Amino acid sequence: MTAKAQRNEEVVSSFLASSRLCGHSLLLGYLVVGLVFQTHAGSIKEREAEIKERSAAKSEEQNPSQSSPSAHSAFGSGTYPSSGGGGSFLGDFLVWLVAAPFQYRADDPTSGSAGGADAEDWADEPHSIFPMHLPGEATVPYVRFDYNRQFADWDTDDARLELGYKFVAFHGRFTRHTDDFDDNLDVRQYYALLRYGGYRPDFLPGTFEAAIGFGVVHHAGDVDDDSSGALTIPLKYHPFEWLGFEFRPAWYRWEKVRMGDYDISASLGLRFLQLRGGYRWIWDDGMVDEQSGFYTGVTVSF
Repeated sequence: MTAKAQRNEEVVSSFLASSRLCGHSLLLGYLVVGLVFQTHAGSIKEREAEIKERSAAKSEEQNPSQSSPSAHSAFGSGTYPSSGGGGSFLGDFLVWLVAAPFQYRADDPTSGSAGGADAEDWADEPHSIFPMHLPGEATVPYVRFDYNRQFADWDTDDARLELGYKFVAFHGRFTRHTDDFDDNLDVRQYYALLRYGGYRPDFLPGTFEAAIGFGVVHHAGDVDDDSSGALTIPLKYHPFEWLGFEFRPAWYRWEKVRMGDYDISASLGLRFLQLRGGYRWIWDDGMVDEQSGFYTGVTVSF
């Protein structure tokens, strides 16, 4: 073999050895990057543990001598159904519904009297300051029920109930999150609402509703139960009978951590029944991916 051929063979051998080394390095690099950046939905127990740890830190910062794990959880203690995880969503919702503190009246002799009048005629006629409501409208309802299925990292079922008469209403919301380990986190919201809206053609086309509500939110998981006060300001606007838009913000605490609960949706349908699509996100120093996502649902109102 000539010296030139021998040098060429050495170059080729060196190149092949370097290629194998680079290939192994790239493969190892891909594996490391994949392990570092691999993401998955956290479990409910991890989320609860995180909230408790942050709450404990906040308690120590505010008043370390008076921190008590049960001081903030006596709000309605013993009045909520257990979340042991063995019951179905529908069964627990019915239990919650029976225990909900409300009274319902539906005897409004004036409702619906102005539904067919145009704006000028309606404005010229004497009318009540109470909201005008036609049975079946989603705004200022006597009775309204919503069921939503959310597409988030956790499986989420959400049900809402509203019972009202003129200016006042009761609003309850029951949300169940289920993670990959079949652990449940139930979030129950109860509000007393002051509301105004309905049919006011001299003011705004279509129907509308603006309300403010004060109440309580209860978190029930597999680790701990906790309750706090809550505020909500729901807004609804239906420019047409078949089209509506709603925004439902709420603010409360989980342990010592402030939470923002935002729900925006659009609906299509007629009176008594609407199909709904929207997005709900939970804000806690950033969006909580496990509890945030698009949803679809159905609304039945009277």
